[in-house]
Amino acid sequence: MAQSGQIEQQKILRVFKLINLLQGTIGKPVHRLAELLETDERTIYRYFKLLEALGFVVVKEFSKYKIQERPEYLPSASTYSTFSSEENQWLKGLIESQGKGNLLKDSVLQKLQLKSEVKQGSEQLFRANLGRQVDLIGQGIAGKKQIWLKEYYSLSSDTVSDRLVEPVGFTSDYEHIHALEVESKTMKMFKIERIGEVILASESWKHESKHQLPEQALFGFTGKGKYSVKLKLSKKAYQLMLEEHPNARPFMQIKNRNQYYFQGEIPHLPGLARFILGLPGEVKVEEGEEMKGYLKEQLERGSY
Repeated sequence: MAQSGQIEQQKILRVFKLINLLQGTIGKPVHRLAELLETDERTIYRYFKLLEALGFVVVKEFSKYKIQERPEYLPSASTYSTFSSEENQWLKGLIESQGKGNLLKDSVLQKLQLKSEVKQGSEQLFRANLGRQVDLIGQGIAGKKQIWLKEYYSLSSDTVSDRLVEPVGFTSDYEHIHALEVESKTMKMFKIERIGEVILASESWKHESKHQLPEQALFGFTGKGKYSVKLKLSKKAYQLMLEEHPNARPFMQIKNRNQYYFQGEIPHLPGLARFILGLPGEVKVEEGEEMKGYLKEQLERGSY
């Protein structure tokens, strides 16, 4: 796949994922959408205009954005349906290539707005485009085989190259793989949607002793730092933390049926601090002097 094709496909897939993220009753702030899609906030606003041009209604409530359902889009007995076989075939082509210049595009995007099986499983829909790559990578992990990542697009160097790697594991969202790059003999993380093709090699792993998986990310960060924090959460903040940061679940608890807490050690302060600052009046820091100091510093900066 050419580099321009890789970039075009990433844009299409990012729009599909944005639709999925904007569905629901709560919504998400722009900075969080930018983090999840690995882009900047200006790009998110441009995507909002694109979605509106396609017939979606993007609304802002309490600094959070979501797609608003309109009565005329709710399915009746005659309109409730899933994709036709022709649309499914086109969607498969979109997922595997670029899907440009196809007249079925508007019909498919329209049905994503309906309460259909596709909307209910929109996350699975987005990930289905990478199903073949995931299957092959999984075979490499299970069989301890090296694999080729053909025409892998590196965003940092803006180059396309073939990488021979030893796959070790997936991230929890199945968007990246942790693998040892054979040439450099170092562990790296590769984004699956930037892989042109996955090819199983005949060679078995040769550097298993160097295989290391990173610590589980908490609030978007990993590391060896340990900052003890105890938070008292409102019900709203508790629910948002569960939805936006599921890795925090082991450190969350409910006491006396209506008191919500987070208590644990975090590797970095900025991720959790951003969550707290985004919910003024909903979170109280009961313990954690480092966190209190960091929040005070951020609030002082914001006053200017």
